[in-house]
Order: sequence, then C-alpha cells, then structure tokens
Amino acid sequence: MKKYWSLFLYFIKKPENVFISLSLFFGVLSAILVPQLSVSDENMHYLRAYGISQGRVESGSHCTLPKDVAKRAGSVYEGNFSADYSKPIDRNTLDVDKCSSASGYPPIMHLPQAIGINIANLFGGSTGLTILFGRIANIIFYSVAVFFVIKWVRVGKWAFTAIGLIPLMVHMAASLSSDCMTNVAVFTITAFTLNLFTQKDKLSHKQTVALICIGVFLTLTKSVNALLLFPLLFLPKRLFSPNKNERLPFNIQKWAILTVTGVAAIISILIWQKIFGQPLLTLGAAHNPLHSNPLKFIAILFNTYISPTIGYTDVVLRGSVGDFSSFKYHLPLFVLIPLFSLLFLSLLHYNKKDQELLGEQTGKLAVYNLATIGLFVCAVSYAMYTAWALLPFRFGEGAYYADGVQGRYFTATAAMLVPVGLWLQKYINVRTKNDKVFNLIMFFGLALVLGFYVFETVWTYK
Repeated sequence: MKKYWSLFLYFIKKPENVFISLSLFFGVLSAILVPQLSVSDENMHYLRAYGISQGRVESGSHCTLPKDVAKRAGSVYEGNFSADYSKPIDRNTLDVDKCSSASGYPPIMHLPQAIGINIANLFGGSTGLTILFGRIANIIFYSVAVFFVIKWVRVGKWAFTAIGLIPLMVHMAASLSSDCMTNVAVFTITAFTLNLFTQKDKLSHKQTVALICIGVFLTLTKSVNALLLFPLLFLPKRLFSPNKNERLPFNIQKWAILTVTGVAAIISILIWQKIFGQPLLTLGAAHNPLHSNPLKFIAILFNTYISPTIGYTDVVLRGSVGDFSSFKYHLPLFVLIPLFSLLFLSLLHYNKKDQELLGEQTGKLAVYNLATIGLFVCAVSYAMYTAWALLPFRFGEGAYYADGVQGRYFTATAAMLVPVGLWLQKYINVRTKNDKVFNLIMFFGLALVLGFYVFETVWTYK
C-alpha cells in the first residue's frame, strides 16, 4: 500500500499528469452523461463537424448533409436531446439547406470532432454514435494538447492546470463545441509568451516559424484572439540580434518578425473570409449609436460588468466557470468558493523557481497581460453589442449593455494572470508545509469540483 501511495505522490508531482488524468476521466464521463446536443450551439457544431467529416467544407447559404443528421440537429428546437444509437445514418438521402451558424468557422475548429465522427461511421454509426465519438475525440484532443502545453511552459504550470480543469472548460471540450480549439490556441500563445519572456538565449529560427504559425492559428480560431499577441510587442531586447546601425531607435529583427506574424494572421483570416463568401462579423442594427457617441461604450462596459442593478456581472462571472448545457444548470455558490480558492492558490502559491525564471520581467509582463485582457474584453463586448444586442429582436438601438457576452469567452485568458500572481507573491503568498501537501490539495480539490459537476449533470437530467 505504501508503495502505491508513493507512486501516486510521484505521479501528481507533475501538474501535467494531474491535468491529463482528471481531464480525460471527467471529460469522458461528461461526454457520455451530458445529453447530446444540449451544450450551447452544439447542434450547429454537429452539422459543421459532420460536413467536414464527409469532406464538405461548405459555407454560405447552401450545405449538403444526410437528412438524418439535419433532422437530429433540428430536433433540439423541439426539446429532444435523447441519443439514438439504433438507426444507422442513411448517407444516400441528402438534404440541401441553409448552412449552420457554425459554418463561418474555418475547418480547423471542428477537425477533432470530424475525426471522431469518421471513426463512428466506420461502424455504420447512428447520429447518437457520431455525436458521442465526436465528443470523445474532442476531449482527447483537448487533454493531450493542454498536457503538452503545461509540460512545455516554464512558469505557472499549476495555474494552467487549474484553469484547464475548470468544469466549464471540460464541459465544452467534452462536447462538439469549437471552443475547445479556441481555448487550446489561447493556452498556446500564453505559454509561448511566458517562455519567451523567461528565455535568455536569442530567438531561434524554429521559434520564429512557430510564432508565425501560432499567430495564424490564433486568428483562425477567432479573429479577436489576435489581440493576445499584444504582449509580444514588449519582448526583451536580449532575444534579438542588435542593429548594425546603432542609431535606429527600434530593433529591426524584432519588428520584422512581429510584422510578418501580423501580416500572416491578417492574410489567413482574409483568405478564409473569401472562401466563406461573406463578412465574418454581422453589423447588427442599421444604425450603431456608438458611431455618433463613442463615449457611450464606457456606460455599456459598466452596465455589462459592474452595474449591480442590471446583474449581468453575475451571469458573466458564473458563466466563466460553471454555466452548463445552454444555462440549464450551473455550479452553486458552495462549489464556486472552493473552485476560486483553488484558482487563487495555483496563482499565489509561492514558487521560487518561477520567480527566478521571470525575474525582473514579472511586473512588466503583469501590466502587459492585464492590458491585453482589458483590450480583449472591450473587443468582445463591442462585437457582441453591435452584432447581437443591437438586433431588432433583442434590444435594438436602445441596447444599454453588451447582451450576449458569455463568461466562457474569457475563461482561457485567465492563464494570462500567471505573471500577475507571481508579482503578487512578493507581497501576498500562500505556503504549504511542503510540495506534497500542495499537490494533494490541488489534485483532490480539482477532482472534487469536477466530481460535483458530473454528479450535478446526472441529477439535473435524472
């Protein structure tokens, strides 16, 4: 028994091990137990993923799918979330209809789901089986991808682990949602930025290529994600070769690399927009009141995130960690408190090695990342206000807050708080008796929170 306990302690010593074990275990349970297509817009993602699995990268006004698939996705509007495993999909009887709202996403967003659906079709899969296999493929991709991100990042490993295991993150990854790919992209650029700020050597050619690829990856998930490249504008000079002409006030290599990254990201989204055949962001109402009164946006932000009378703040905050299945149920307060405690513990638990790695860059990067999060929140809020809240069937031109903003849009960006936590550790830090105690608290704490999420799912749909 003592031997197994020692092996367990050794296993959870590494944050990436804690992440992948809990993510896969509770993620697969979530994929099985959460009623099919009940997750936010999951029926739209199902249509998109199924089309890609058949080699159809269609977009715009007409998409071709088996009638069984289209009927299964449409039955959600009648409140039918039951899984049908008995009837194989008739792939010869096709239906040509308007494309789903998810057709605007580049194919990479639904690639894992499409692979899972293809595997299910090898067994003559029913709609239920294709949805289940698509979900499981998505959670496997998420778990493996974030495992390597945690293994790769030099600082804040436990913070990445805790944020990656927030029940909402697992809930979305264990569905057909494209949020899984978006969250992986956000984690990747955040980890890459942290690694660059802790790096002592010059930027290598491989890292340059990786940076450009990540920039494209970010933009193809969601164009607003390009804002997460902002901290790279302040990369330390030591990463780049000095100018031959010392009179130049800027480093040529640095700005050449960043310019190429930005241009590649812009070109990639323009190419997809051309393929998609229509603008990627709707303009909402015919008249945008912010055009004539830009300062009104300050009031919009206040009403969305601060105003106690409207109460939308609670929706966003709770929705960032635990609003499930199109808001059908959520984590109660007695679970939110330990969850946020674990998140704060992962950020504020004193780590001498992390302090030394980031060094004098800690405070600066904390400011850059907080500014980036602020820009990101503003951009998402503006997009939702103009593209959703202003629509006639919502609030119209009288919209006074960014209706439609969901907390899940911001959850993954919490990883950008790693340098903020390291900076705060100089003034407020939490210390445990030893690392074993901390590892046990994190493992069992996160397991209990995820365990409650799974229990709550069963109880809700009992």
